[in-house]
This record gives sequence, structure tokens and C-alpha cells, in this order.
Amino acid sequence: MKKYILLMMFISLFMYSCDDDDSKGSIEPVSNVECTPFIGSVTLSWTNPADADYYYTHISYRNSQGETVGKKVSKFGADAENKVSVIVGGFTDTEEHEFVLTSYGYSGASSSSVTVKGVPRGIEEAKDYVIGTVEMESANNGAKLSWTNETAVGVNLIVTYSDKNNVNQEVTIDATNTGVSMITGFITETKLTVYAVNQADGSKSEEKVFMITPTIDPDDVIYDDIDYITFGSGANQVSYTQDNPENPYEYTFVTSGGDPYLNCNGLKQSIAGKTLVFRYKATSAFDLELFWCNAGGGAAGGRSTTVTVPKNDSGEWKTFKYDYSDAMATHSWAGNVGDFARFDWGSNSGVTINIRNIHFE
Repeated sequence: MKKYILLMMFISLFMYSCDDDDSKGSIEPVSNVECTPFIGSVTLSWTNPADADYYYTHISYRNSQGETVGKKVSKFGADAENKVSVIVGGFTDTEEHEFVLTSYGYSGASSSSVTVKGVPRGIEEAKDYVIGTVEMESANNGAKLSWTNETAVGVNLIVTYSDKNNVNQEVTIDATNTGVSMITGFITETKLTVYAVNQADGSKSEEKVFMITPTIDPDDVIYDDIDYITFGSGANQVSYTQDNPENPYEYTFVTSGGDPYLNCNGLKQSIAGKTLVFRYKATSAFDLELFWCNAGGGAAGGRSTTVTVPKNDSGEWKTFKYDYSDAMATHSWAGNVGDFARFDWGSNSGVTINIRNIHFE
């Protein structure tokens, strides 16, 4: 009798285990799989399963170093016909590689695998591919250069031009990945020449030539009759540099703690208005807190105003303006000669803030 009971328990446990495994089920694999050679890579394309449970496709392959690499491609990357195309790059050889594609569902279900083979093209063509995608357009105080590189093959872009002082400039930009870069230093129509160089062998592409007239924002112009705010003493958990020899009112601040602040120097003349204006870039949004200080005084608790400055990591300068009329009235700050403010740059470490031409108007 005991043996019979033990046997039934074993059978029940076995059946439960089987039911648990089967509960994940399976889904259909991807179909119409194709592999097309590309520069230092291959392009894989397929049709996603129509199953409502389908979530993503996992691609497994070995790179040029023999390492197993996995790449997930979400169903949300498909087009209207449920077709997907993705570049699998990073190859430095032209040997045949095997790619294994497996579908997975939200439930954890998986499909049978589909295997396809392909041969990447040599990386020597990378320079020609990248230069073919290069575009340039006018931007504030310069030009915006953009390019595409989906191969992850190392390529540099070289830009040459004469700046506003007729000094020849050569700028090297790492274009290993798709990106955008700002070219500055000229203020009138200027000829810019661009070519690509393979990092591996130094081979060069053909040149592209652009004639660019930059746009000049009025807030980037330095006016003799404006008393621009400058910064000096009392730094805490923030460092600053002035890296633009052509603009003495441009600063780069880098925060290094949770309470970064710095005093500005005393005003040389009474403020022209009560709206603070500055051009800026910022790797993160930050709460700018101004402590209103009279000549000879210092920061006092309860005598401050905080506003949020949005993130600006676009690479281009933007203008920030805020009317402090009410704040000045509340805290009895007139902005007379010698008055100053303590600038608190948020509450986060590792934020880079570029400021130029800050003043009241």
C-alpha cells in the first residue's frame, strides 16, 4: 500500500512538472530571414511572428574575436508590414559568420531557432560610407555637422576652414557612431571642407565642400554699454574655467557636490532692468537659486529665489530669461553698484553648465 501511495505521488509530481514547463508554451519563429553584407557588418532582415504574445527576437553570433554576442531586437522596431531590418556590426574580418535568431514572448515562451549565415564586407569602405552621409547647416555662431555611421567602424571626420581671424583651423571629430558636432569660430560666409579617414589604416575619402553663413543671435553679441556679471570668490563644490579667449563673459561650471555655489562680483553699475538673461548649455536641468546680497554683505537664509533652468545638451546655445521684479521687491534688493548675488547651481554633482553674457536688462 505504501509503495502504491509513493508511486502515485511520484506520478502526480511528474505530471505537475510537465504541466509547469508546458505552460510557457511556444511561439512561431521569425520568417523570411535574409542576411546582406555591409561594411564591417551584416544587415539582418525578417518578418516578426503575428502571435500577440511575441515580444522580441534574440540574435546570437560570434564576433571577429570568437566571443559570443547577444543582441535583442524589440517588436516595436518593425514597420507597418511587421518587417524588421537591423545592422549587426563590429566585425573586422570578412569570414562567414552564423547568426541564430530566436523569438520570445511576454510570457517567456520561445520559438525554435532560425539560423542564417553571412559574410561582412571589409572595413576599408567605411570612410566612403560616412562621408556620403555628411550634412552641414547654419547654426548659431557657426555650423552644425551631422553624419550617420551604423557600422561602428572607426572613422574620423576632418573639417578645415579659416576662422574669423583668417587663421586656418583643422578639427578632428570621432565619427565611429552616428552623431552631430558644432563647428564655431566664424561669423561670415565661410568655406568648410570635410573628408573622412579610416582610423585603422589612415585612408582618406573624397572631400565635401560647404559654404555656410552662420546665424548670429543678438544675445551672443557683446555690447559695450552692458554691465555683464562676472564671477569670483566664495566657490563651494563647483569649479569654473574660462576657455573662450574671444569672450571674457563665458564660463564653464562643473559641480562636484550637493551644494554648489559661487558669488558673482559686485556690480559696476546699477542694473538696467530686473530680467536676468544669459546664454547657456547644461548637461542636466538645475535649480538656480540666487541669494540677494547687498554691497559689503553676504548670503542670508530666507533671502533667495529659486527657478528651474531646463536641460540643454543639444550642443547649441540657448537663451534663458527670468523676470525677478517680484523677488527683488520681496527681498529689498535694488541692484545698486557693489551689490551682488550668490549663485547656487542646483543640488547635484557632476553637472556641467556653460554660461555666457549673463546680465540684467
